[in-house]
Amino acid sequence: MTNQTTEYCPECGHKMESVPGYVTWCEECNWNIDPDWRPISSLGLVERLNYRMGVKKSQLLLEENLHTDRITYPLTWRKALAYLLAGSILAGTFSLPIIAVYWFFYSNSLLLTMLAIVPFLLFTDLMLPSRWRLSGQPLRREEYPGLYRLADDIAAAVQAPPIDEIRMTNSYNAYFTKFGRRRTKIIGIGVPLFSALSLSEKIAILAHETTHHAHKDVTRSWFIVSARRIMASWYEFVYPYCEEGEVLRPISTPMRYAQLQLANLIFILYYGLGITVWDESQRAEYLADRVAGEIAGTDAACSALSKSHFAPVFWLTAEQIARYRFNSDLFGEFRQKMEHVPASEQKRIQRIRDSITVQLDSTHPPTPYRLQSLQHHQVLTPRYVPDSNLKNQLEEEFARLEEISQRYLLNDIRAAL
Repeated sequence: MTNQTTEYCPECGHKMESVPGYVTWCEECNWNIDPDWRPISSLGLVERLNYRMGVKKSQLLLEENLHTDRITYPLTWRKALAYLLAGSILAGTFSLPIIAVYWFFYSNSLLLTMLAIVPFLLFTDLMLPSRWRLSGQPLRREEYPGLYRLADDIAAAVQAPPIDEIRMTNSYNAYFTKFGRRRTKIIGIGVPLFSALSLSEKIAILAHETTHHAHKDVTRSWFIVSARRIMASWYEFVYPYCEEGEVLRPISTPMRYAQLQLANLIFILYYGLGITVWDESQRAEYLADRVAGEIAGTDAACSALSKSHFAPVFWLTAEQIARYRFNSDLFGEFRQKMEHVPASEQKRIQRIRDSITVQLDSTHPPTPYRLQSLQHHQVLTPRYVPDSNLKNQLEEEFARLEEISQRYLLNDIRAAL
């Protein structure tokens, strides 16, 4: 690599290879091996829950998955407890407007009548639409018929109802969710991630997400999802984020302490609900991986999972193009870098893949466990292969998506520089 330079690790002083456009990290102490790593104190509720469950529990679930031909979601005491906790949380939250009405119209206390607005405003704030907003831009079926046909074909292959909506995002990920009162079935595709994938790898990712729709685990039910979102809103509302000035310190200190204790109580409830459904959440990911391997082939599923760890390379590429404008094709430049990955970057990705503490996000098992599961249930011949007409249509539609995504991404990055 022509522009390679040498730097020294700020942690241990070891020499590091620095290649423009790739992550500079230390092979000796793993400094900056994952630029997105954050300490547990700065993690969100879901991330902290998964961290505390620990590696040992993940290992037990992996062993169970390797020796199970069919993953199921039986009714257990934990699942029953999850519904009980979620019901209590929802009942407590939705009782706020009832309390407000009772205080205002039926209370004999002037103070309670005056305070009736408080629980009503609290309920309104917790249920604000902005807290439940989806990311991404919806794609119309008539404008992207090939992409919707692909999604419909995959849904049929995994025996799931058709997807209602596909959304494009500028994130390096993909997701499935049900949204709104009508429980609209939505798949979100991150254009940066999909730009790095071959068609078979795209199919593997879509099959993984669609499987969450086909096999309804409790963690994606409206009841559990709503309870967890409401608790996250409670936590965000209560947790003291800012320091007060010196003048208000005598008053603010005890208030902050009380807020912190209440936030800790909410976290304990959230943690308790999370424990009851954590096993099923992890099983659902293993099942989705297994089905993705059946639909697209094990090789495609494994390579798609590996490429999912190249997010730092994409964002470095995007920042360089936004800053120096040396290339008009962001995604083409990124694909070129993916084809000529230097040895240091290959070693970084391999070390991340081999680390049992690394996962793509808080809901997934460790990456090496997922790869081991995929390879254990190996499928050489994919169940679904699109015809040539659909392939050409998809190539044209993804090119359009990349053009739209690039415009928004570079404008946002340049605005932040």
